[in-house]
Amino acid sequence: MQACRVTITTSVDGAENTINREGECLLSVLGCELRYREENAAVRILLKGEAAEIERVGDYSLRLNLERGRQTVGYLGIGGSEGEIGVFAHTVAYSMGKDSLLLSLHYDLLLGGELQKMKLRLLARVKDEVNS
Repeated sequence: MQACRVTITTSVDGAENTINREGECLLSVLGCELRYREENAAVRILLKGEAAEIERVGDYSLRLNLERGRQTVGYLGIGGSEGEIGVFAHTVAYSMGKDSLLLSLHYDLLLGGELQKMKLRLLARVKDEVNS
């Protein structure tokens, strides 16, 4: 794993937010693993083929398996209780360079009969050891 800077832009039902985090990533021919910390949580994203696995542990927990064009079951946990949520992935797209990752996820969450449209755009750049 290499240290990296991560810029995360999320859009929930059209409302956009961008944050920067420090993290670590492993870029390989087979896929990518990215880890970073949020204020009250740790996030891990695993990318392989046309699938993404997102795991968040902290003030609330979230586990999503996103496969482009498929509906899957995710899990949301709050206060020690965990429940299933429906997930449909419209887009799971990423490109990797020698020292960078660009990820785009578009998916719908079905929460208690309500549809929530989610977009995640993430840019991770491996830190230059000399200028970090």
